Amino acid sequence: MIQDFYPHSFDVTYLPQAVPEEDSPVLAFKGRDLLCRIDGDGVLTFPVFSDFKGADCDLTYFFALDGRSIFYARGLKEWSIEGFEYNDINLFRTAKPKEAAFAAVTGFHLSTWYSSNAFCGRCGEKTVHDGNERMMRCPKCGNMIFPKIMPSVIVAVTNGDKILLEQYNRPGAKLGALVAGFTEIGESIEETVHREVMEECGLKVKNLRFYKSQPWGISGGGLLFGFWCEVAGDDTIHPDGVEIADAQWVSRQWLTENYTDSGISLTGEMISAFAQME
Repeated sequence: MIQDFYPHSFDVTYLPQAVPEEDSPVLAFKGRDLLCRIDGDGVLTFPVFSDFKGADCDLTYFFALDGRSIFYARGLKEWSIEGFEYNDINLFRTAKPKEAAFAAVTGFHLSTWYSSNAFCGRCGEKTVHDGNERMMRCPKCGNMIFPKIMPSVIVAVTNGDKILLEQYNRPGAKLGALVAGFTEIGESIEETVHREVMEECGLKVKNLRFYKSQPWGISGGGLLFGFWCEVAGDDTIHPDGVEIADAQWVSRQWLTENYTDSGISLTGEMISAFAQME
């Protein structure tokens, strides 16, 4: 998965006292677009602090990659740097190295949170950054706003030597997705698994087993929980026709011939793991 880049290290601890150096990487966003350079081999490079001299923005500490502090050009409206251009954040799916791609998409998660909370949702006052932790605070009513994290599930439903794959109901989508969805208010993660499988494909499941989790910043703060489970009772699939256009039980042989894991997502890792099971 994208966050698997050992021996490189990623530290999201907020350090308000951090001061950028001339060569400190800086992430600058314009909506979904990141100011960066991607060479012919797909290698991702970020601009550095010295490239932003004279820019009207606040340099806010983001996180550290291999002990090197990375900052965010918060409030930057528009800025040009020779050799760099704005690229859609979906670049994280193919850019390398993985640690840089992960920093980019995690930075996008945080930049979206910052831009969405420039004003207090309770009283409308302009918010300020807290001096000690990563939090936006309202100086008028005291509202405290922390980064948004939204739990969701990725579910591999198995039926003997077959696994359930879905095709989303959108242009260009292909058969190759697992059941997925966000946890609702008052709902446990396990209850989310049962509900999402029933809503998307009309199936009941049993024997839930947790696999592993993955941060997924592209969805605005998703934290994915991967589960294995088995179909219970009738295995007739009923795609909802709204979110899911098609869903099928596919064999390991089909996966070997038709599926390729990009090494980025929890979905891909789980499908590949099933294909390799005896």
